[in-house]
Amino acid sequence: MDGKGWFARVGFFSLWSDIVSRWNILEIAFFGAEGRRRTIEFKPDQVNVITGASGTGKSALIDAIDYCLGSTNCNLPWYVRGHAEAVAVHWVKDDIHMIVGRNIPKAGKGTGQMFVRTGKSLTIPKIAEALEGGTPREYARKEIERVFGINDIEDADTTQKAEVGRATVRHVTPYLFLSGDVIVSKNTLLHDLNRSDKARDIQATLPYFLGVVDQESVLAERRLRQLEAALTRLSREEKARERSQGLLTERAMAILSQAAEVGLVEAPDPTVSDQTLIEELLRVANSEFETTRAQDGDEIGELEDERQSIVAEIAAFREQRKALKRAIREAQGYETAVSGQSHKLALVEHLKLDTGRCPVCDAETELGHSMAAEIQASFDIIRKEVATVDQIHPELVEQFTEVEAQISSSLVRLREIESQIRAIIRQTEAARRAATLAQARALVVGRASQFLETTVEDFDLPKVDLQPLKDEINELRDKADPQAKLDRQRDAENMISSYATEMLTELPTEVPAKNARMQFSAKPRLTLIEPERRSVLSLAEIGSDQNYLSIHLALSFALHKHFEAIRGPVPGLLVIDQISRPYYPEGGDEKRLDEMEVDSDRQAMRKIVEFLFDETARRVGLQVLLIEHAYIDDDHRYVSATRERWTKASGEKLIPPDWPERQ
Repeated sequence: MDGKGWFARVGFFSLWSDIVSRWNILEIAFFGAEGRRRTIEFKPDQVNVITGASGTGKSALIDAIDYCLGSTNCNLPWYVRGHAEAVAVHWVKDDIHMIVGRNIPKAGKGTGQMFVRTGKSLTIPKIAEALEGGTPREYARKEIERVFGINDIEDADTTQKAEVGRATVRHVTPYLFLSGDVIVSKNTLLHDLNRSDKARDIQATLPYFLGVVDQESVLAERRLRQLEAALTRLSREEKARERSQGLLTERAMAILSQAAEVGLVEAPDPTVSDQTLIEELLRVANSEFETTRAQDGDEIGELEDERQSIVAEIAAFREQRKALKRAIREAQGYETAVSGQSHKLALVEHLKLDTGRCPVCDAETELGHSMAAEIQASFDIIRKEVATVDQIHPELVEQFTEVEAQISSSLVRLREIESQIRAIIRQTEAARRAATLAQARALVVGRASQFLETTVEDFDLPKVDLQPLKDEINELRDKADPQAKLDRQRDAENMISSYATEMLTELPTEVPAKNARMQFSAKPRLTLIEPERRSVLSLAEIGSDQNYLSIHLALSFALHKHFEAIRGPVPGLLVIDQISRPYYPEGGDEKRLDEMEVDSDRQAMRKIVEFLFDETARRVGLQVLLIEHAYIDDDHRYVSATRERWTKASGEKLIPPDWPERQ
């Protein structure tokens, strides 16, 4: 322990090891037509209040921040989308600035391009066209993650695909937004946790943000899961191979016993290897003897001719199937190599190779023109290879399927013929008298040939050495150290629970939350232990909007206290959407505190505001953006922290009423 009730954090979030301050927002700007710009300014490391009437766009600030954190969807309200063309968020930490901008679509999902610029002494430009650092959304997310310090270990696989357990900038929003659908909810603990498409990722990445694991151990755990899945699959295949070998032995012994009865071989030895049994079957299949063929009208002779023809046909199909299997494996290997080149090609598609300029320095030189031409030629070759693979592989698979169908059809007919032969021999006395030794041998030889040509290959599965795989799994298990992870997680849960319980005493509550102990787990889940009977209550069982408000506030601030303590990569920002919800549920215009009818509600509201300012002052690098209906004019801290007042009387809104509608 480090003396503060927390296990040593050396090695976790290394980019933050010597930095205390956290990322805050300086300003948010909306851009309209004809050079219009609306800027809302904030002060770092403080409480910032935006008050006003319903419908003025206060809650859209959450949507704007979320959109500029790389959201796939644009959830800005229709009025904003109809009058604003772009939005930008100006982040700051110490003397480092980051401006993230994005065009706003009039309808539909968010744009695929973002603008990200980092440096010192940056300012948001006057017009949207001047935003710098244009890049595809996925690369913008990676840049924001790099700046925040999320996933600071290079891993090529994680850049190609999102995977459960890998933290991204999209996973920090549950800790930044205490939105209207959460702040008094009895069912939803964190922002977006009520969405099925988000909940799994939030739960999977929470240990990373709590400092329980670092990115290296996340990658080790992911590799471990992949290898354990591969071991399960290969072990299952090995058991199938063993069962198949047992079945092969049983069938081979049965055919050789029949061959011994008609004098083709000696009685088989059950202790010999499968290879020896197959060699004996080959001897039976290649036996030469005189056959007694019936005269005209001999049905068995005709069926035997057809049987031998079908056996030869099946053998030819089997050879064709072998060749197709080999061709498909080779095509898959080539497809993997070409696909890798194709992915690399996608990374540099933005190079302007048709302008005659150097793709590196953008100079218009002969050497640059030559270099661009050579790169373009390489791209063309890769495109042709990708097209060739895409065409050939499905054709091979289709041919393989057709051959399989032909084999199955021939086997069905072969079984029908043999059934007819057996029926004739069994049912007609004349056939039984004509079933000479040669004919019996012919049947055994046919069965041996069929078995070798149509069955042995199906059981000929290669034996795989699983020991190297098991060794790597054991090595990864030692590296992942699940017990240490569990210990760190329990410690983080205990610390956050302790913080939240202490904070809850500073907030207005009523039974059963009054003087209760909060218990947080990384599932994520929260329970309350009430003091009288020590009953353990789920969030839904607690009741009272005031209780839910205080619980969500306590948990949110407790999480940020923990993020500060471990110096984690979550920005020091908490946006709270209306703490007065239990007291002003109907919305409307900005309200003063003396408009509350119940004195206890006014006292509760003052207690909450006092907690916000006191707890924010106790934290280092925490910025609170409070979106409110209430305006407390006799609280000097509240008045001083108010950055904007959008009342019906003033007519002010997030988007000024005189902005023209977008064309």
